[in-house]
Amino acid sequence: MAEPMLPFEDLRIELPDYVKEDGSVASQPFSKSSHTLFRRETLKSDGDGVGLRTDYFKQHLVAIFEKIGRPVPYRFTDRLGRNRSMDGGCLKFVGPDGQDIAEFVESGGYIVAVTPKPALVAQYGTTSPAATDIEQLEKDGSLSVTERKQLIDARLGQGTFRKQVLASWQDRCAVTSCDLSVVLRASHILPWRDADNAERLDPENGLPLIATLDALFDGGLISFSDDGQLVCSSSLKEYPDLVSPGLKLSRSPSPKMRTYLDRHRRQYGF
Repeated sequence: MAEPMLPFEDLRIELPDYVKEDGSVASQPFSKSSHTLFRRETLKSDGDGVGLRTDYFKQHLVAIFEKIGRPVPYRFTDRLGRNRSMDGGCLKFVGPDGQDIAEFVESGGYIVAVTPKPALVAQYGTTSPAATDIEQLEKDGSLSVTERKQLIDARLGQGTFRKQVLASWQDRCAVTSCDLSVVLRASHILPWRDADNAERLDPENGLPLIATLDALFDGGLISFSDDGQLVCSSSLKEYPDLVSPGLKLSRSPSPKMRTYLDRHRRQYGF
């Protein structure tokens, strides 16, 4: 299968160059030159993955994950607008065939994003909402192993929750009908912090949205009316190019989804 057309996502993240202890130039864990996608079986690495270079990769992988709150795209642009991608050796070290501290998101057999596992987040993370929520789930002794995994996946917009949300909209964005999987997010309607565990796993409490709409929706800058019309916060008036007028959900929300949308609108003052 041909390599998928994976765009460089504009993450605008601070990503300083990696340098060796002696200050000399080093091969970058986040490449600035070669951006070809990898298959899991083609990843190659030397050594055991222990050292400053791999530590740099782990630290910044977690930092990006915490900042964006979702799997880290393989290709992205940093704050300086430079195209970046992940070094194959570093991917091998953290992946399931290495230290198994990160999961790969694959499309057509190619690695398109990487999700640090809770143990890696706990080691290098700070206090982002996603990291904190995952840590709380890890400590919740009332959950079975299966329930805990389902909830962690749902917090990341992955797993069964993502599959069910996308399937209910024919694997397309609920607004634009875009079917490019790598830019689709399974966005919770009722925010995670305000939902109970059943609501967090309920596919009716989710919408598949392209990354831009997901960020606006998650930030409470847009919402949807009971008939599916997109409504905007007044703070978006200064950014008219972000959202085209007249956008709406491609089908009417179900009664249960309307309940979630009503709570989302009230949560953000619509």
